[in-house]
Amino acid sequence: MEIFFEISQEELPIFLAEVDEHLQNLDNGLIHLEQEADDELVQSLFRSAHTIKGMAGMIGHQRMTNLTHALETALDGVRKSEIRPSPQLTKACLTAVDSLRVLRDEVKESRTSNIDIAAAVDSLNMLTAPRADESASSLVASPAAIQPAMRPVHVQAKIDTKSMASAARAFQLMMALQDMGQIITMQPTQEQIEAAKIVGEFSAVVTTGQTDAEIGAALCKISSVDEVLLNGIPVLSAGVAVAKPQPPAPEDAAFVERRSHSPFGRRSSDMTIRMNVQRLDNLVNLVGELITDRNQLKRIHSRLSRINSNYDRILETLTHLGRITDELQAEVMRIRMLPISSVFGKFPRMAHDMAQKVGKQIDLQIHGEKTEMDRSMLEEINDPLIHLLRNAVDHGIESAEGRLAAGKPPRGQITLAARHEQGRIILTVEDDGGGIDAERLRENAVQKGLITTEEAASLSEEKTFDLMFLSGISTARKITDLSGRGVGLDIVHNNIQRINGSIQIESRRGVGTRFQITLPLTLAIVPALLVKVCDTIFAVPLVMITETFRLDPQAIQHVYQKPVTMLRESVLSLVSLTEIFNLSQSNGMGGLPVGTYAYVVVVQSGRQRIGLIVDSLVGEEDVVVKPLGGLVGDLPGISSAAILGEGQVALIVDVFGLFKLAGI
Repeated sequence: MEIFFEISQEELPIFLAEVDEHLQNLDNGLIHLEQEADDELVQSLFRSAHTIKGMAGMIGHQRMTNLTHALETALDGVRKSEIRPSPQLTKACLTAVDSLRVLRDEVKESRTSNIDIAAAVDSLNMLTAPRADESASSLVASPAAIQPAMRPVHVQAKIDTKSMASAARAFQLMMALQDMGQIITMQPTQEQIEAAKIVGEFSAVVTTGQTDAEIGAALCKISSVDEVLLNGIPVLSAGVAVAKPQPPAPEDAAFVERRSHSPFGRRSSDMTIRMNVQRLDNLVNLVGELITDRNQLKRIHSRLSRINSNYDRILETLTHLGRITDELQAEVMRIRMLPISSVFGKFPRMAHDMAQKVGKQIDLQIHGEKTEMDRSMLEEINDPLIHLLRNAVDHGIESAEGRLAAGKPPRGQITLAARHEQGRIILTVEDDGGGIDAERLRENAVQKGLITTEEAASLSEEKTFDLMFLSGISTARKITDLSGRGVGLDIVHNNIQRINGSIQIESRRGVGTRFQITLPLTLAIVPALLVKVCDTIFAVPLVMITETFRLDPQAIQHVYQKPVTMLRESVLSLVSLTEIFNLSQSNGMGGLPVGTYAYVVVVQSGRQRIGLIVDSLVGEEDVVVKPLGGLVGDLPGISSAAILGEGQVALIVDVFGLFKLAGI
């Protein structure tokens, strides 16, 4: 049935985004509540529930308000040490969060769902039954509740009335003050704020034990607040912090420590805006065109310089243009970057639910969640990471009994990490489980007819692990709801290869398994090495290249009728781009002109590497990736194209496709 809420189409995206952020915070925090029920965590959970409740009240979503009120009351009991964290509390709260997501979608779709929140509310109320006579929802405390040690502070703020949801900003101010003390008086009142009227000015008297620095830090972080005064002293003007409290006396070491970790004064650098993704993509495309024109100007200057060297002014202008273009490119790419926490954030809840489903005890550790990636890359890695996490829970970690028998603690550990390394993103999914049974993996591959018994016997352990990426391979002894059907890792492998990434497996029997994914920083603009083959320009992504060298035709040997050469006492398989793309060639063997030298570009994927034979090396260049389009379709070994400075089209090599074409 259709339903209407008191929210405009302009305010709807803001409401949905902020609710999602708080639901994610609840998901993550509740998972850790039993192990780390520290004051800061509990306060954060309570604040999220309370904020959702207020936002739901402002748009008239009564069921959402009722459910968050019950959730808030339970968390308030934990906050006041009246309720002890327990598995029952965690389960009831997570059930409430799941229901809130359904109610959130009612706002998005303007349609009621068939979800019944009564059971979720009853479960929470049972936990808080001893506190039923208390009013957990009151935000304005009576003067009798004031503790003598607390001091009164007069807070005044001006909110940008042109911003959407100014009442929501007033609500955030109210919430921030409640977190730091007890509100005595407030204008506008809570009822007026929840009526969703436009709020331009906000004032309150609050009793608190917090310092001015701490109060200022909390209020300055709220967006669309233009001015803040504490006891008449401005701490924020025109959206920028303008005054800091006087530093404490040297002997007040505790205060110094608190202040050193305070984010006060950082508002000018932390302000953010929400931008339409299409506008950002258009901006990237325009920067790409500018890069193409810059490259063309470089080539024009190079040609003119060969005719007449007196082009210093052009060179100066070109150098300046190049620097500005590089800076603009870097800035635009930084705008596209998002912390990987937007993907990692949902995994603690996911791991918790999966572990319960298979009856295992598992802790998920996350590192590097602030590592930034291109938005488009984040979308691509989501599914592969889900598959790897599912495999770690279902196959990697043993049961509690099995771990105890192996001399391990009953709780298994899964670590999800991200970091930058040499212009690339490195993601790892690691578990301390039983490791991969290489022998069973080889047997499975033989039974499936994927390799012969002789090939299986000759495989090293590293090569054996790569069998896991073949479709139909599984070491699971039984099929479960999570995995075991031999699908998943082949999808992981293909999806990662499709975005010019690679994946490696390391495993030790009885110790654990680690999957390492290596990815480029972005898919929009790719640093590449341009090579020429039979008058055709190819671009090989630099992230895939390990080295280049000049090749003497006499150094080519053949193993099983395939060309190879020795590179530092190691056999390197060779692939001629002339032959593999069926380009016209006048003479020579393996694409090499007789009596001349050629060049080899060594590319690597995981532990595999091949040498690409090319006629010449043109140079390095940042190329703007362009899709081939429907008329051209998929070309084996080619991922996309780029327009070079002189208007030529360079084909961007799909390195993983070349491995397949070469049969390696």
